[in-house]
Amino acid sequence: MPRKGENIYLRKDGRWEGRYIKGRRPDGKPLFGSIYGKQYGQVKKRLVLIKSEIYKDHTSLSVYGNGSFHDWAEFWLEVYVRPHVKPGTYAGYRRNFDNHIDPAIGKLSISGITPQHIQEAVFHLKTQLAPSTLHGICRLMKAIFAAACQKGLISASPFQDIKMPKACTRPPRVLSSGEQKRLEKKLFETRELEYLLGLYTGLRVGEICALRWEDIDLENGYLYVKHSIQRIPTEHGRRKTRLVLGSPKSEHSVREIPLPRFLLAILREKWQEDNARSCDFLFAGMSGGYRDTRTMQLRLARICDELNIKGVHMHTLRHTFATRCLEHNIGHEVLCEVLGHSSPQITLRHYSHCTPERIRQSMERMELAL
Repeated sequence: MPRKGENIYLRKDGRWEGRYIKGRRPDGKPLFGSIYGKQYGQVKKRLVLIKSEIYKDHTSLSVYGNGSFHDWAEFWLEVYVRPHVKPGTYAGYRRNFDNHIDPAIGKLSISGITPQHIQEAVFHLKTQLAPSTLHGICRLMKAIFAAACQKGLISASPFQDIKMPKACTRPPRVLSSGEQKRLEKKLFETRELEYLLGLYTGLRVGEICALRWEDIDLENGYLYVKHSIQRIPTEHGRRKTRLVLGSPKSEHSVREIPLPRFLLAILREKWQEDNARSCDFLFAGMSGGYRDTRTMQLRLARICDELNIKGVHMHTLRHTFATRCLEHNIGHEVLCEVLGHSSPQITLRHYSHCTPERIRQSMERMELAL
């Protein structure tokens, strides 16, 4: 049975067979070539290289111009996207293509796809997906067609005048002041510094798990974000995943954050303990390496269940930190730097909402003024 969305099959003799289009017969039907290997990943890499060589010569138009949208999109994802983006970004693209785009228009000829085909696909997906997810899928689809245009496979992109659903911008879940106090009390009792870091620095869960002691300047009170942990699909199956230590989300996410004095004091105590155990990571896992992001998420969920605080995950701590900063009149420009956003506009877009506390404070100030 082939891997979903790929011409790679497990043969009865235990070998993997990869098939690729190496040309067209006079009647227009594809002419296939095959390669074999003991491992799926090995065959996958060789297929990409072979397709890349085919694309360089004059036969590329006959291979992809009269081929399916699936053929071109697979090549574009593997050759033009995968080597140049983070593994997590590629995994997101691959997931959207396999689950939503390929089933809708993958079998169609790339030169025969019309705006109507795309609009029908968008209307169908609209009934199944959140607007933000659908917008991401459409951006990917548009990029695939734009690349096909650039390479001369089609004369014009059919992705035009497509009616898109309005993006739903729900305010993020933020802890109320009361909820935050209850949670902090519990965290101080259990000495779980990782969650206090989320509440007082706005770090992402992958950034917290990746923290090493070399990233902490205990003398001057700074924390340096240099790495992040991501969970990505394995090469042996997209349902199986593995953890990868890599760079942060973007170049803007590499940053330095001044630490509050109480956190610095706790870190110095922890340094004394961990130095005796020769720990490299601040929050080590069972094997001594970095901790699994899922483990950190599950522990926070259990703590919040005990406190009867609903709908909380690790990113809630980041949202809460950002909201508290704005409530204390810290500007979007400063907050942008601390959170690692690429521009203050992004920070403003995410955190332009008003919390109940802020609304109440504003009403009280108005009452005093009157």
